[in-house]
Amino acid sequence: MSGSRKPGAENYILSLQSRWLMWIFLVLLHLVTSFHRVSFNVVADLLTAEFGLSGAGLGNLAAAYTYMYVLMQIPGGVLVDRLEPRRVAVITGLAMASGSILIGLAPGAGTVFVGRMLIGLGGSVVLINIFKFQASWFRTDEFATMSGLAILFSTSGFLLAATPLALLVGMAGWRPPFIGAGLITLVAAALCGFFVRNKPEHNTGPVSTGAKPVPADLPPPTFFRALTGALQNRRLWLLFLVNTGTYGGFMVFAGTWGVSYLVHVYGISVAEASVFMIMAYLGYMIGAPAIGFISDRLGSRKIPAVILVGLFSISWGLIAFWPEGPVPLSLVYVLSPVLGFGTAGSLLTFPMAREVSPPGFTGTVTAVVNLGIFLGLAVLQPLFGYVLDLGWEGVIFEGARIYPLEAYRFGFLVCFLFAAVAFTAALFFRENKKAPAGSA
Repeated sequence: MSGSRKPGAENYILSLQSRWLMWIFLVLLHLVTSFHRVSFNVVADLLTAEFGLSGAGLGNLAAAYTYMYVLMQIPGGVLVDRLEPRRVAVITGLAMASGSILIGLAPGAGTVFVGRMLIGLGGSVVLINIFKFQASWFRTDEFATMSGLAILFSTSGFLLAATPLALLVGMAGWRPPFIGAGLITLVAAALCGFFVRNKPEHNTGPVSTGAKPVPADLPPPTFFRALTGALQNRRLWLLFLVNTGTYGGFMVFAGTWGVSYLVHVYGISVAEASVFMIMAYLGYMIGAPAIGFISDRLGSRKIPAVILVGLFSISWGLIAFWPEGPVPLSLVYVLSPVLGFGTAGSLLTFPMAREVSPPGFTGTVTAVVNLGIFLGLAVLQPLFGYVLDLGWEGVIFEGARIYPLEAYRFGFLVCFLFAAVAFTAALFFRENKKAPAGSA
């Protein structure tokens, strides 16, 4: 009989197609991206010794996939608007899986660079794809909260790339973890292709979104229409600067150079130094959903963003300008999570961008703002390595360069200047006024 439901396993599969389950599968891909973003922090010295890398060379490898992020942000955002989340998830997952496996099998630094570029190609729009999905499946006053939760769960990849990866590398070497990550990414891509649906009206099974219907986006924009609209929106460029000045500095500490800094300057072990990285990621993980929830309830994105980015800037100022030697290690225990918590303020740039832009451009405008994050990464990581090389005094231990405190302080000064620009941009942003959630 026409209109009757299909029996058996297919009905069971359809019953699982809730917005939450689909969202979780998309977030799983972002977890993989987060893992690759910081994994070089743990294997940095091993790569330096095996491939004979300088500080600048390691910085370029660490930033290789962010180069692709930068190149793909706006084209990728338009791609998300045109192809929709399901297809984009499969394509990006396959690219990241290929890159990760290639790194695990790499005979030289050049192959690692290509693998990182492939991961960047796939990962460049993973978060944008989640935002596009959320725009169709969640209410406006849920958007920042869901974005914060996405960051919370996906940041587990940061934690996996800290102490657990260090222990695994100690037991099996640095190659098997990357091959394993590639295989896991293939599974995540398959789950997205099987379960994810682009919009509520695209479902054929019993789906309950728990939200009132979301109006459909306008027809997908052309590349030039999207690019022109973004370039003419001055408020988007302020948000771009907020992201450029925050996330890159956070990843310099927590994603590439933090472990080396703590080992070289304080004389602690890699395992002990990794604890500080976990604290930084925990600060970020706690800050992301908290600031999203508060922002949705407060009815303001700017106020909490300014407060958090201000905390971030103050933390870098203390690290860069602390008199008579390095910051006391006891204070680093405080500054590590504060750096992460302050970085979470940049999360609000995505709902801010969506709210000051016309409908139908969710992927494009959030991609423009996201471009600032990865431009900051692409500039700050190799720049920090270059600054370290300038201050290097020729000391080598087990094939890796050992940098003095003053070289690190000079690099931290650069991070502070970037943070100051971000804070200024947040102050000058003008948001659209709206009532807090739940008000009449």
